[in-house]
Amino acid sequence: MKKSAALFVVFLWSLFFSNMVWASERTAFVSSEGDNSVAVIDLISEKVIKTLPTGAVPHAMATTPGGRIYVNNRGSKDLTVIQADSWTVAKTIALPATSFQLAISPDGKTLAVAYKDALKLSLIDTASDKIISTIDLGKVAGEFKAPMVKHPYWSPDGKFVYAPDSVNGAIVKVNISQSSIEKVITLQGGSHYLHPSPDGKILYSINEKTKGGTSLTLIDAGTDTIIKDMPFPLAEGEKGLGHHGAFSPDNRYFFFCNEGGSHIAVLDTGKREWIKTIKTGKGPGHPSLSRDGKYFFVVHHNDGVISVIDIAKQENIKNIRIGNGTKQAHASYFTPDGKFFYAVASDDKKLAKVDAGKMEFVSKIDVPAKVMFFGIKEGREFPGTE
Repeated sequence: MKKSAALFVVFLWSLFFSNMVWASERTAFVSSEGDNSVAVIDLISEKVIKTLPTGAVPHAMATTPGGRIYVNNRGSKDLTVIQADSWTVAKTIALPATSFQLAISPDGKTLAVAYKDALKLSLIDTASDKIISTIDLGKVAGEFKAPMVKHPYWSPDGKFVYAPDSVNGAIVKVNISQSSIEKVITLQGGSHYLHPSPDGKILYSINEKTKGGTSLTLIDAGTDTIIKDMPFPLAEGEKGLGHHGAFSPDNRYFFFCNEGGSHIAVLDTGKREWIKTIKTGKGPGHPSLSRDGKYFFVVHHNDGVISVIDIAKQENIKNIRIGNGTKQAHASYFTPDGKFFYAVASDDKKLAKVDAGKMEFVSKIDVPAKVMFFGIKEGREFPGTE
């Protein structure tokens, strides 16, 4: 994590947000799709400090080094821009369509916006909050009701954005300087998320649905050619719905979450073969690495538990119940000292605090309805998430 101003993600993937500040220097920004707002919560006092209005159905967030939070609204054609330090809405940006996901460039200067109801990608200058360009990614034949473009991925040098085209089952590589399509990579199924290998040489595409269920496609990042496609080893009665994944700290293994079932598959990255499946709660979606690198705490989208995966043993050692409902937010967070883990039990309207060492539920903070994402600000730092 760089000691610069703030950098926020997503996920993922992967959490977030000053100086007139709260005593804790640790604050949660929680988006509510039910209330069309972002609640600002002090994690030490466990109180809501302020509620900020957004557009309709606010979901994911992306943050610049200056601490501006871009909130994508999945029910209206706009973005809400929040200034994290002052807990204020700074601006609303009109869009040509309804956004689905966001991603900030490595230098923080450009925001890539993928769309739910248009096969397009917009690039926004984060200094002026103006749209630089909107690129058509392909053709749509007939009606397509599902989200058209999933998580955009920036190349480490910031020269390209890879946009998963769900309509045509492809990944579209966009040249940023020319605002044009560089290449189209055709897959067995629509890609949901791209994970780069730690050395940056291979892109791991987690595909949502294929004819056989779901799969992982390995792509050479230098040539944009497919190395190998590996169908997910489905258990009997399970459906395929690839979501997110994560590498083990030693990079020897990749853990693939199948939201359509109750298993995670483990890939040997050297042999490029599946070696094991691990039973979890229902709908595993996002694995979060503990601060000591020993465990993945897995958020589920169809269950009220957090599954704890022992990375060395490659086993599920505990399911921690954080709610009685089935929906959880996509984001999660470990405190810097590694003592506590936070996740949202959305159906139960609570931000759950878990003792990471004891692997036990500790307390809850009330949150609004239909929370599907949140970010944490640590002083002036925004730790990354997916």
